[in-house]
Amino acid sequence: MQLLPYAILDMDGTLLDSTGMWDVVADRVLARWGKTFPREDRRDNMTLTIEGSAEFYVNKYQLPITPEEAAKIIREEARRAYAEVAVLKPGALDALDLLGQWGVRMCVASGTEKALVDAALTRFGILDRFAFTIACTNPQGKAEPEVYLRATELLGAPGPEQVMVFEDSPTAVHTAKKAGFFTIAVRDTFTEEDWPATRAVADAAVESWPQWVAEMRHA
Repeated sequence: MQLLPYAILDMDGTLLDSTGMWDVVADRVLARWGKTFPREDRRDNMTLTIEGSAEFYVNKYQLPITPEEAAKIIREEARRAYAEVAVLKPGALDALDLLGQWGVRMCVASGTEKALVDAALTRFGILDRFAFTIACTNPQGKAEPEVYLRATELLGAPGPEQVMVFEDSPTAVHTAKKAGFFTIAVRDTFTEEDWPATRAVADAAVESWPQWVAEMRHA
């Protein structure tokens, strides 16, 4: 795989082992009203922003609060979960070091809001690896290419064709691919059942960060 000069990296499920953490957040939020979070709803929730998830919970489960109140609760639970549940994926730091050594200009684009992203990356000591972090502004998150296009402009890239997008979410991979980016699917246990289809759509794949780093160093 030939590296491009720019890279947009997802955080949850790509750099951090934290995708399933959002199920923990949903379970904690809904448990306040005696509700459960069925598996069939987890996929729909995966790429939404906090505001999108809040609206989804309130409408889907008929919670007796406003979406704004739900979003506040989700943020509280997310901060707690990032501190207690999320961990850095094995080999992720080596991958960032390798990309940095090769002069790739990197940013993080996440469906999670920027304050939580920055706090999580700071906790793991990797915030300074990136030129900036950016978050989705539309509630549908990475079902739309908006965050990738904004990141491309901020990176100073001439266009999507010069930008690598590292993503674990099948929805996000499809969105970025359709928008013209070079997509690199990152395998994650949370989306394991979707991996064959996601891998088939993406331009390249990371089976694991240690394996990818080893392959790139010997390419």
